[in-house]
Amino acid sequence: AKHTLECHGRIPGIKTCIHGIKAKLLSLALKDERIRNRGLRPGCNTELQKSLGIPGNPGMSDPWGRCIRQLTGIVQKVETHARKVTHAIETSSAKRQKTSKKKSSKATPIAPEDVRPELEKQHVHHLYDAIAPQWDRTRYKGWPRVDAFLNSLKKDTPGGTPLVADLGCGNGKYMKNAGFAVGMDISSQLIGICREKGFEVQVADALAVPYRGGLFDGALSIAVLHHLSTKERRLAALREVIRVLRPGGCGLVYAWALEQGQAEGDVGARQFPAQDIFVPFHYRVQAGVPPPPASTEDSTSSSSAKPGVAPAYDAEKKSVVYQRYCHVYKKGELEGLLLEAGTTGATDGSTVAIEDSYYDMSNWCVRFRKKS
Repeated sequence: AKHTLECHGRIPGIKTCIHGIKAKLLSLALKDERIRNRGLRPGCNTELQKSLGIPGNPGMSDPWGRCIRQLTGIVQKVETHARKVTHAIETSSAKRQKTSKKKSSKATPIAPEDVRPELEKQHVHHLYDAIAPQWDRTRYKGWPRVDAFLNSLKKDTPGGTPLVADLGCGNGKYMKNAGFAVGMDISSQLIGICREKGFEVQVADALAVPYRGGLFDGALSIAVLHHLSTKERRLAALREVIRVLRPGGCGLVYAWALEQGQAEGDVGARQFPAQDIFVPFHYRVQAGVPPPPASTEDSTSSSSAKPGVAPAYDAEKKSVVYQRYCHVYKKGELEGLLLEAGTTGATDGSTVAIEDSYYDMSNWCVRFRKKS
């Protein structure tokens, strides 16, 4: 509709331009002694001829006349199109007014960003924007079992190039090995880093993914669910992972585990006092950058989550300590959420089939397939 209105707005200018060209051609014709002496044949715009002071009839028997007659035909086509467009706009406007009266009593949906909990805004969204450069420097290598999942998609896809959606792509460390991949993340700073690397990415919310449903061969949700603060929001994010997959497509979900240290050589395993916690992240301060005001909160260990905990400065480590909100998952919790998300709107059980669940890199992990 916007394009149609823009085109309609240009029509008067187009007509004026064409009339100007006609006038110029007629003026040139007058300067041609052969045309002046030969006279003019009937069939063109007499008003324009009179306004230009051309004697006799406005038609011409040579190329000048043919050009002018062609321009006259173009003007007539433009005017016909203008009438059609005007009619279409008036009809569309009437329909919209009629529809808006019917919908005026219904509730207006709220944009996802308007309902994000303050806890997530402060301790997830703003935090990752603040730490994005260091996050990219230290999180550059993908986990082997995630890469293995992506390689399995290549084997299962005709042509070997699967279409993959990375929902919470961070700095894009999995996108380079994912066939044809598109990604999204809530952090505009991390998305900026991805774009510098040449990836196809957008700033978006994992609860309102801007991709068409039933399209992708594979979908990733790596280290996203543990940053969502309510069960309803976790279910909504999982429903989006399921939605974008084509029937038969596979998804992989990773979320931080409560029971860490489950595997031999589990690097960085932690002990948590509760499932909803703040986990400190030390951001190295560059030389010459003043530290933020000190915080009275304990910033050296994980603590139960509560909103309003400010970043603190650790003078010994010369770093700003940010508090990341996380909900860590008990064994079996992730599978239960996924099956529940898969039953939304389904009439014959869950729309997903769990193919594997395991512990990896301090995360509980689930690989599933969307049923055909």
